[in-house]
Amino acid sequence: MDYSMRIVQRQCAKYLEMFAQCMHEFPHTWQTDCEAMRAKLARCAENNPEIMYIKTTCRPEFQVYERCMESNQVDPEKCIDFYEKFTTCADKALQAIQGTQDSSIQDDSNSSS
Repeated sequence: MDYSMRIVQRQCAKYLEMFAQCMHEFPHTWQTDCEAMRAKLARCAENNPEIMYIKTTCRPEFQVYERCMESNQVDPEKCIDFYEKFTTCADKALQAIQGTQDSSIQDDSNSSS
């Protein structure tokens, strides 16, 4: 599992589990039957600054993936390539954040020496 999903899982485990269960119970109509659960999961994830950065940085990739999912509700496997492009973007965005944080930590430790 990629890092961005681990962030969501760590912070929003309860909502992620509820959404997954709903999708399992309604495999053909989850887009409508699970909308309330999806919205709760989205609200939870949006409270995380790293997730907010990913949403901004990777918006185009996510929009393509989201459109694919809407167009292929019965066969979401068709969207795997778009999902992988989005998660690759998300991982790169997180690496950039971590690189910035690591640099500022090193700068702080160098200035205190």
